[in-house]
Amino acid sequence: MPQEELEFGEPEFLGWLLLTRLKNQSDDQISRSKFLKLCCIADRRLIESQGYEVGLPRYWYMYGELANEHEFSGRFYNAPHAIGWDGQQYIPKDLSFESFDLSEAGQEVIPEAVNWTVRNFGRESVEQIKQHQYEEYAENEFIHQYSELRWLLNTIDLGKQDRLAKYEVGGESNEEYLKRQLDEMMAVYPGDEDRYGEVKSVYFRWDDTVRLMIDQSMEYSRIAEFLDAFISVLSKTVLRFVYSQNISGERLSDWKRDAKKEREEFTKTLGSMRSKLLKRRSRSTELDSVSDAYSQAVNEKIKNISHQE
Repeated sequence: MPQEELEFGEPEFLGWLLLTRLKNQSDDQISRSKFLKLCCIADRRLIESQGYEVGLPRYWYMYGELANEHEFSGRFYNAPHAIGWDGQQYIPKDLSFESFDLSEAGQEVIPEAVNWTVRNFGRESVEQIKQHQYEEYAENEFIHQYSELRWLLNTIDLGKQDRLAKYEVGGESNEEYLKRQLDEMMAVYPGDEDRYGEVKSVYFRWDDTVRLMIDQSMEYSRIAEFLDAFISVLSKTVLRFVYSQNISGERLSDWKRDAKKEREEFTKTLGSMRSKLLKRRSRSTELDSVSDAYSQAVNEKIKNISHQE
């Protein structure tokens, strides 16, 4: 096939071959998240082991790295609805090597990286793949810290205020432990970097709001949701810009518009949440004062009765 007629390049070849190898390994459905994450792992393997770059568009987003499928040239897969869970399953189209514009080196090294990825991660769950990405590829300690806190909040029984026994230190309470985790996150926040600096004030207000939630013994599930909400905004305003490669100018422009909207909406949500928590704390303080006054009056009456006797 003449080169000018080829629809797909090496990034597409990496993705197509990955799907093909995964399907050959197992009949399990391949989710979007798993496919896009494994593309990134294969690309990193290719660069680290062979020093070869195919130009895969990828970026860090919330819970790990993703390939940006919108940057792929054409579709080399089908993505029908998954069976048994929400979302799509990814199935490679019936193509051959000749459908892709490949260099001689690419024909040799891309399959090696893909085979390594499928062999090591093909049977892993998405959560296990996320964990690998956090441990190996997270760009700074702040990402490690928020992922650790999220993992903690999502592995306890969120229906109960269980003791965080695994992290018990000298009888430390849940509240003390969670606040210590927040302190550690705060200590490593990279606010001196431009994009991180732009959302520093939002992060500080979020941190203070979470501490109010902890003080008021709010369910861990609510705290976990609020952490996810912040990570979502951080991803859309910072992470996917700072930690990305081969993203088109058009896509970056879309992201910038989206980032402004997300930040404004979250700021409003944050303000509303803080107001509710502060009012609740104020009412609680007033009730404590009334309770103290009542207890004091009861004690005075008891003393008077004792004296009369």
